[in-house]
Amino acid sequence: MGWLLASSLFSYVPHGHCYLWKPALVNLHFSSDVLIAIAYYSIPITLVYFVKQRKDIPYPGIFWLFSAFIVACGTTHLLAVWTIWHSDYWLSGTVKAITAVISLYTAVALVSIVPQALALPSPAQLTAANEKLRQSEEKFRSAFDYAAIGMALVSPTGKFI
Repeated sequence: MGWLLASSLFSYVPHGHCYLWKPALVNLHFSSDVLIAIAYYSIPITLVYFVKQRKDIPYPGIFWLFSAFIVACGTTHLLAVWTIWHSDYWLSGTVKAITAVISLYTAVALVSIVPQALALPSPAQLTAANEKLRQSEEKFRSAFDYAAIGMALVSPTGKFI
């Protein structure tokens, strides 16, 4: 029984055998997975930098979730490179399972904030509101600056504003 377990644990071969160790095919998979991993690791760095710089960004947690998700995806590609030469399929599968959990959690979190995010005013709406406010302030100020008679603002308690 122990022999059967030992033989089943060591019967897996690295992916290189599946690629027939053809250098062009191995290099294609190696270079593609390495470049994808580099991109996957650089994107979260940029997202985290953005969130750290912009303290006013709504829903910063979703950026952190996306960063974790993207790092996990990048790690699966690095393990794809590793498994070309080493048959560590349990490690690869475990990282994929962790990636799946992070992915699902990120998807649920994203779906839950979409209605709130859609309710946020767009930059064009904010610009229009700011312009209306500027015009209103301008009209208010000109009423005092160009009035034929003296005017003053007084609080409800009778103090001059």
